[in-house]
Amino acid sequence: MIRSALLLILAVSVAGAGVVYKTPVDVEPAVYMGVDGSDVLVGFNLQALVETGVFVDGFGAASEFRIPGAGFVGIDGSPDLPAYRCMVLVGNTGDYRLEVVSEETSVLGLFDIAARQPSPTRDGTTFPYRQNPEVYGNSAFFPGEAVTLESISILRDLRVAWVRFNPVRYNPVTGETIITTEASVRLVATGSPGENELVRAVSGITPEFLPFYEEVLGFDPTGMNTIDGSYLVIGTEASIALCQDLIDWKAEKGYDIQYGIVPTIGNTSGAIDAWIENAFNTWPNPPLYLLICGSNTSVPAPMSGSTAHDNLYGVIGTSTSVPSIHLGRICNQDTDDLAYQTWKIRTYESDPYMPAVSWFQNAISIGSTDFQDPAHSWEYAQIFMASGMSVDYFCSQGGMSPTISGISASVNAGAALISYIGHGDVQYWVTSGFSNTDVAALTNGKMLPWINSIACYNCAYIDNYCFGEAWMNEGSVTAPKGAVGFMGATTSSPVGQTDSLAEYTFRGYFEDEIWHMGAAVDYGKLKVEQFYGFGGAQSNNNMHLVFGCPETDIFCTTSPLPALTASHSEYIHAPGSFTVTVTSAGSPLQGVLVGAAQDGTYLDGAYTDASGVATLTVPTPPSPVNPVTITATYHNRVPYRGSANPITGIEGGDTGSIEPFWMGSPAPNPFSSSTSIPFGLSEAGPVRIEIFDMAGRIVRTLFSGDSTGGSHSVSWNGDDGDGVPLAGGIYLIRIQSGGVSATRPCVLLR
Repeated sequence: MIRSALLLILAVSVAGAGVVYKTPVDVEPAVYMGVDGSDVLVGFNLQALVETGVFVDGFGAASEFRIPGAGFVGIDGSPDLPAYRCMVLVGNTGDYRLEVVSEETSVLGLFDIAARQPSPTRDGTTFPYRQNPEVYGNSAFFPGEAVTLESISILRDLRVAWVRFNPVRYNPVTGETIITTEASVRLVATGSPGENELVRAVSGITPEFLPFYEEVLGFDPTGMNTIDGSYLVIGTEASIALCQDLIDWKAEKGYDIQYGIVPTIGNTSGAIDAWIENAFNTWPNPPLYLLICGSNTSVPAPMSGSTAHDNLYGVIGTSTSVPSIHLGRICNQDTDDLAYQTWKIRTYESDPYMPAVSWFQNAISIGSTDFQDPAHSWEYAQIFMASGMSVDYFCSQGGMSPTISGISASVNAGAALISYIGHGDVQYWVTSGFSNTDVAALTNGKMLPWINSIACYNCAYIDNYCFGEAWMNEGSVTAPKGAVGFMGATTSSPVGQTDSLAEYTFRGYFEDEIWHMGAAVDYGKLKVEQFYGFGGAQSNNNMHLVFGCPETDIFCTTSPLPALTASHSEYIHAPGSFTVTVTSAGSPLQGVLVGAAQDGTYLDGAYTDASGVATLTVPTPPSPVNPVTITATYHNRVPYRGSANPITGIEGGDTGSIEPFWMGSPAPNPFSSSTSIPFGLSEAGPVRIEIFDMAGRIVRTLFSGDSTGGSHSVSWNGDDGDGVPLAGGIYLIRIQSGGVSATRPCVLLR
């Protein structure tokens, strides 16, 4: 039903800004009204509408309507109109169509409204004015209905309908403009197959995605199980071996590690993407995080022309650019880079650097003077300060002068977070000129920031040594520097979408407790799609990626960090349950991830309840004698690391195939005098243990001969076997037995 009633018009339609409509009482813009059989009912309300007089090159004077805090219809070439876009929970299968049940609509007046133009890019590219002649030559209201069903897509554990409320509709021929202040709709299940059906059996919801799901109308977590996904590692055998130290740490934290070996899973981006989709749809524990080990030569990126779109590997299905799998790439120029980066990330997480002078509460915000960058860079600084952070603000409008020396001094003094918004290029920030060379000159040591860079080309890693790579790769294990993670664009980035990406990445982290780097960035991408729609968000979201580990929990607080403590038995009866109680500052802490692993092999992981108790279900470990590592991690806490000794029993049934040997992680690692390498054989046989440098040369043979079955260890003192000390750096330890081999990295300090 459409009512033509007089509305409370608060401002006449003349050039200049004014409030056109405001509801007399606060209302929710979108309301879930329940289900009717298989149908879903939703209501929409217009809170406020403002009109501004603007001048558009190629069109002339025009009226611009906006809903404060909301988005746009977002179709280039069609009238530039406001919209409120939301996600609505629908069934896992089947098609839906939208019916408008009722609406409150009235004539607003006669206006000239220009066509929406592509967002300008930060490299200065401009486009001539364009409008769709089919729309502007048609005497009909655009959009045709007050509410539009745009698409249905997958958001991790949910299938959602993207529904757009169009409170302003415009006839381009007559100029007549109408306003809809209320509407109710029905999503009708048609009984036909639908797009992006969620085919996997969902056994629970992913805790990491709860802030995402809170944006979905109709979502109710009451009574639902929670279950983490797996941690998927994709790379060649060689690139994964160089990242193994970090991968083992993720297993110790409590993540189920799965591998995709290139080229076994495919040697093209299309084949790899199809393999990931199949893993998501068929694995009992589908991937939650995806770590790509190596550059494009190791794991090819999805491409759009010459531009890498890694984001597509995390997107499940079509009609969305919001990932269901958080993704990061560890990119390298040579083999040293992979082992060094993974050492940096593991050390940052497992052994937080806490000097006498606190640095975890320091942030840096850098803004250019173009577009709305001064306002946005200050807005980001305010978000940081609202959470108790101290901010060095660099902007020629209202802040310190953004110079290379000033930024270097702030980074070297210690910063947990750096935000940049402005122009950029492959190897530098235009505002300040800070470049790869300046990254190499830093002396910030283990005070490694998370960097969110809104700039063109900073992560253009195809055939380049880009700026983001420099922040991750410069330095060494003896003189670390740079960053622990870097988010940036692989090509020329748009104005508008990037502003929202940065804002909601930060709001997700500081306000919604989305503490993992990849998840915070993906939350920002979700908000971009809410504001701009799939068409307006797709390019922006696909071009932005994370260098580093997507699961990395960023420290942003005062230091020293409080430490987690845990109590548990010194013995694990395996297979069986194992209870760990975790406290912080003497009080139980809920939501702590507790993991059990043996020599890098994941056994189980669980979260603590309100009493601080986590109950693990531990299978029979690979070794009956080696200790099981017990690890507890939580945001802004020093991790707990302990161990328990396995007591194994035998259960009936087929035990499956037995690996000929296992290899543990070197300990200590890094080391300066000696390190021990644990290994074990299922039965007596020949063993060869060798040390390689990063050039692939054998520098030491530790053992070559027959060994008995059972657990063993060998030691290496860092020399070449003739008593000559080797240079400090990263080395690879390889064990071969029974026709197979395993490799672990280790770091020798000199």
